[in-house]
Amino acid sequence: MELAKGLGSVGDLTRRFKKARERWELWRSIHQEAFDYASPQRETFHLRSPGQRKNRHIFDSTAVLGLEQFASRIQSSIVPSWQQWMNLKAGSSVPKQDKERVDSALEEITTTFFSNLNHSNFSTEITPALSDLGIGTGAIMVEEGEFKNGETFTFSNIPLSELYPENPSQGKIKTVWRKQKIAAGAIKEQWPQAELPTELAEKLKTDPLFNVKILNGMVFNTLDQKYHHVIIIEKAQKLLFTQAFDTQRIIVFRWHVTPNEVFGRGPVMQVLPDIRTVNKVKQFMLENAAIQMAGVYTGLDDGIFNPHTVRIAPGSVIPVSSNNSGNPSLQALPRSGDIGLGGFIMEDLQNTIKKALFSDPLGEINDPVRTATEIQIRNQMMLKQAGASIGRLKTELIEPLVNACIDILSGRGLIPKIKVDGKEITIKQTSPLAKAEDLEDFQNSQIWFSNVSQLGELVGPETILGTVKVENLPSYWAEKLGVPTELSRDEEEKRAFAEQAVKMSQMQQEQVTGGQPIE
Repeated sequence: MELAKGLGSVGDLTRRFKKARERWELWRSIHQEAFDYASPQRETFHLRSPGQRKNRHIFDSTAVLGLEQFASRIQSSIVPSWQQWMNLKAGSSVPKQDKERVDSALEEITTTFFSNLNHSNFSTEITPALSDLGIGTGAIMVEEGEFKNGETFTFSNIPLSELYPENPSQGKIKTVWRKQKIAAGAIKEQWPQAELPTELAEKLKTDPLFNVKILNGMVFNTLDQKYHHVIIIEKAQKLLFTQAFDTQRIIVFRWHVTPNEVFGRGPVMQVLPDIRTVNKVKQFMLENAAIQMAGVYTGLDDGIFNPHTVRIAPGSVIPVSSNNSGNPSLQALPRSGDIGLGGFIMEDLQNTIKKALFSDPLGEINDPVRTATEIQIRNQMMLKQAGASIGRLKTELIEPLVNACIDILSGRGLIPKIKVDGKEITIKQTSPLAKAEDLEDFQNSQIWFSNVSQLGELVGPETILGTVKVENLPSYWAEKLGVPTELSRDEEEKRAFAEQAVKMSQMQQEQVTGGQPIE
């Protein structure tokens, strides 16, 4: 098995991985800290045994719950489960007279796309990827499912601790490496065409469960403009498997990107100082509350007081030589600290964390009832605040995801070969987020038309006809509201209906005039 021309040798690819790993090491500490505080159960940078407790250091769960809500909110806003969150539409290069015909054909392809996507594991794998996005960078791998199981797509989330992206090309991360361990016996099961080295094949006969460290890479080749999937044994630097794709199969998407940086910076990173502070304040408050409830006492002791061995904890007794005030044998220490100040600090920090992670944008459930308009405005404000980052998701997640799935569907003969590039075919998002934006456009057009109509009542109806293309309003509103095309007439039906209306009008005139022309 040989590498494609333009990729170099196995040694060249290994060196590229090492450079990516050097960049990854620069981010390791901040990624590890972010997971420690915001997603301790998912933290995979430390070596831990299965079932080990990972959240003993967490005293405040605002960030932990907030990150889960962030992932759920982004998923329900961008790619909601079992909903059609996009439509394939004719692109800008399609002639205007052909757009309706092309759109009608693309509706069937869109239906096929979602019928296969909804019966895959996409919804379960995109959730942890979006959780990683809250840290800064998420990744998901798209693979073709097995025919025998009736699967079309198989998705797998790549944890941030195993993700080694190379520098972006034209603003997009195209080459990605993943370092992982895999049981030797599973190599052939995972990649049936893999060519095992002789040493590995011999060892496999006696111990099929021993782990092999591999480099799993998706490398973009500028020579043939294809994405090459390569599997390399890291230690032996042997190529096990390679395959080329027309579309990107390991998709990396980021929240906010600082110039000259590969990894993204998510809302958790942005408020990480607040998360650390609120966790420490909560720890102090719990310790103070325990002391307030159980108390700390001093007890009479004829010995010598040793400050190095004294234990200050709720319910503890500190031996002292004298307690004054009549020398009682046991006396409570005076209470100290202001627990109320800690609560004030915590509330302010928690609100900042919730705002960054889009938690509770409508307030608590016991707050006063919101009107539908207020709820809509709050949702729109939330979406506008994250407009730039969510817009990046369309470029880095939605477009490559759709292209990869379309490539798999066409390869299986389920749909014709098409190209989703914005020119021939484009993506029209219909997710709740996109609907909120379209609804705003719909409302603006309604307000404008209403004001023009009021003006027409004052100066005459010709003002409306001379200003507004009234005949185009229903189509525009149907598009913004996501009304299916089968409910609207196409251009031929409109012409036929107009001709029929003219004939009916003429017949009515003839009945009124008795067939005589009107002078």
